[in-house]
Amino acid sequence: MRRLMMIISLGLSLVACTEQQTAPASNQVTTAPTIIQASPSPQVAVAPLEPTSTPTTTEPVSLTFTTYRDPRGVFAIDVPSNWRTESLKNGIGISSFAYNASVVVTISFSWQAEQLDSTKAAEIVEMVKSQTFATYLTRDVQLNSASEGATYRLEGTASLNAQPMYVRFELSQTTGGSIMLQSWLVPQDLWPDVETTFYTPMQASLSIDDEAAAALAQE
Repeated sequence: MRRLMMIISLGLSLVACTEQQTAPASNQVTTAPTIIQASPSPQVAVAPLEPTSTPTTTEPVSLTFTTYRDPRGVFAIDVPSNWRTESLKNGIGISSFAYNASVVVTISFSWQAEQLDSTKAAEIVEMVKSQTFATYLTRDVQLNSASEGATYRLEGTASLNAQPMYVRFELSQTTGGSIMLQSWLVPQDLWPDVETTFYTPMQASLSIDDEAAAALAQE
């Protein structure tokens, strides 16, 4: 049985930008793709990842979407045209930053032949949550879990750098074996608008090529 390799990225330290209008490049550090092995005792490894762009002063977020196509052909998704969107340096996926990087979105992909059950999906998400919160000293965490078919979601609120945030981790697997993990980190008061204006249309636009993901997994 092939061991599951899930590549995850979450740029939490960029939340510091919510407390200032402009942030120097030296402060912009995201969490690198974390490799999770779905063995009986999964291990989590974290390393720093430097984004290639720097948040600028506040500007309106574009309602025009452009299509991002993964260079390896695994996925395509529409993102707002003036979001700073970067491919993961050590994995398959993207990180996007908006509202002076106070909204951080990461989407990453892996593949395995066997279907994840809800217990294993929950275990993976809980590990990511625990590592994230332990690393970034998150306070006032109130999260609820939900399982819907092949999707497991953990969402709620937390405080990062004294800023109330909406947090969502969502793990899902296609019938073809592609595994996707999304992380959304959004100021709590912005989430209703972000969900309607960006989250929903981005989900509708997403396409995944299971064959391409499977081929990369065999390399």
